This record gives sequence, structure tokens and C-alpha cells, in this order.
Amino acid sequence: MALPSSTDRGELRSAVEGLLRTCVEVERGTADMVARIEQRVRRVTGELAAVRLPAHVIDVAALAQEVDGVGRGLGGDLDGLLAEARQPYVTQIHALLALLAPLHGLGPVAPLTPVAPATSLDGLFPDGFAREYVADLLAGVHRGATLTRDDATGVATVLQRDADEAIAASRAGFTDDHRSGGVELLAADECHAVEQHGPQIPDQAQLARLLWLKDPTGEWPWHVDPSGAVVTEHWSGPATGGFTSPEAMAKPLQALLEHARTAAGGLDAYLTDNTDDETKVALHISAEQADLRAGDAFGYRAAGAGTKTTRRDWLAARKYAMRRGHGQVYGVPDDPIASGDDPGATIILTRTGNGWRLTTCYPVDRQRPSTIRLEDFG
Repeated sequence: MALPSSTDRGELRSAVEGLLRTCVEVERGTADMVARIEQRVRRVTGELAAVRLPAHVIDVAALAQEVDGVGRGLGGDLDGLLAEARQPYVTQIHALLALLAPLHGLGPVAPLTPVAPATSLDGLFPDGFAREYVADLLAGVHRGATLTRDDATGVATVLQRDADEAIAASRAGFTDDHRSGGVELLAADECHAVEQHGPQIPDQAQLARLLWLKDPTGEWPWHVDPSGAVVTEHWSGPATGGFTSPEAMAKPLQALLEHARTAAGGLDAYLTDNTDDETKVALHISAEQADLRAGDAFGYRAAGAGTKTTRRDWLAARKYAMRRGHGQVYGVPDDPIASGDDPGATIILTRTGNGWRLTTCYPVDRQRPSTIRLEDFG
């Protein structure tokens, strides 16, 4: 594989991802082979142990030990073959990371040094940027999911009637005194909470949104141009997803409406009393406040994007893939309520001439910097 000659972070990240995933497949195949050999050796030695013959005929114990030694020797040979097989991949990945480092304002990447054959894949790289980068990518390799451009093209648009049914079903998630107000918030023309984050959106549509920026509703144009590039007017950050049921979708709104009634007698008064000229309020409702639990949310997050550096490169790789119509971009299935360290929901409301209206509501793994915690608002 020839190294990219450009300094495009997306191209470099895509190449690193492709090589690393290939190397992992080589490792997995070798590990499976070793496991099969060990299983056969255990079966043979177990059968030999049951044999009862005089020692002058066959020394069964010695034979079993010899068979076991052959098996171990084969496993050791395979470990050596693995080390030899993955070395070209490691060398090229290292060279790519050396090109990436200065694009992040970092100094030169230290050279590769000899290590024991059984060393973990990330341990083959020098300490610092290279090893941390590879370790982050490896964390998402085994659970990674992807779609080709053609797969994304085939993902059907979610119909508005499905969103309307989800809104109607959300009534069950509100108490009697907030049912009408909650459904009205979700059904307003200004709101796209259900359309973008409702339970009616299939997993494949969420993945297509993450990887190829395809709007699940079809409201934002998306097409493949004659060159094969993907053209879109939709946007998503390094995570997509929503609520898994109408009742779960209602939970954070129920918490907000109840809090607002207790504090100011209602939502409009609560928001107006605690704002000056602001036309938008972004709140974080904690999972505890909203009674959101594991299983109430599902989506995808960028694979191998656990740091600011790898996250930026993942976004660049997505952009690069969309320009070319193909690339190495992956997502990881995620329940943000279960995996997050400060999970909850983001709620955004906008002031209009007719009072405050809900713009969106979606689950998050942690509070977003642009939001205010409900308990700190006002």
C-alpha cells in the first residue's frame, strides 16, 4: 500500500483505520488457528490418558507429553508467523502516524523498536501519540459497524406518519396534568425532536446519518453526484441516536414540565422569568431527574474517537469518504444512558411570538458545554 502523499487528515486517518483493521483480522485468524490446535491437542492427550497399556509396549505418559509439546511448538511457531505478518502493517501505520502528528501540532513520532512477538498490537508502537492513537482506534474495532455509500443510498426515508404515531403514543409517558402540554410541545411545527430522535427511526437510518450525513426524514437534500461523491445539506456530529420508546421520549419533558410548574406555575412563565433577551434556552436534564434508564436510548457514536485528536480525525475521515464515495469510517452501537458518565437529555427551546416552543430533545452521555443544568437554571 502506497502512503498518501497529501497532508489531508481525513485521508491519513482512513488509511490508518484500514491498515489497523486488516492487521486485527490477521491477528484474529491466527488466534483462532492457535485455539483450534490447542483444542485438538487437549482432545488427543485426553484420549491418550485413557489408554492402559504396559509401559514396554507404549509409554502413554511420554507420548501424551510429546503430543502436548508439538502442539505448544506449533502455537509458538504461529505466534512468530503473526509477528512477521503484521510487521509491514505496523511499519506503514507508524509512517502514517508520523505524518499525522505534525498536523496536530505535535513533534516527531519516536521510531519503532524491537519488541517481544506476543506484544499487544498497540504495544508495538512507541509511547505517546502513536500508541495512544492506536489504542483508541482498537477500542472500537471489534464492535465497529459501517455502511457503504450504496448501503446508505438504500436506507429508506422515515415517513412523517410514523413520527405522528410516535407523538401520539408518547401520551402514555406523561402524567395527566402534563399530557396535553407535553404532546403539544412534540407536535409543534417548530419541533423536530421526534422526527430526528424518535423511536420510529431504524438503527440503519441512524448509522447512515452518522456515517454519510443522510437525514432520516429526507427533509434535508442528500444525493450522490456523477463523480460518486455524496452531497448533503444535513449535519451530525460524532454521535447520533434517540429514544427507544415513546414513553422514554416523554420522560425528560415530563421532568421539565413538572419542575417548571413547581417553580413558576408553568413552562412559559418559568422560561420567561429566567431569561432576559435570550431567544433560545438549552437545558441538560440528568438521567436521574428524568428517570431515564439503560435501554431508554440507542444510537451510534464515532468509532475510535475517544480523544479530541481522534475525534477531529474521524470527522475529517468522514468528510474525505463523502468526497470519494467510499472510505474507512465506522460507528459503534451505543446506549448513552448506560455508557455515559453524566447521562441525560438535551432540551432546546426557542422563544416565539406565541410563547416558548420545543425545538428538539435527545439523549446524551454527558452534559454538553452549550447547555445549562436544569437545577442551575434560574
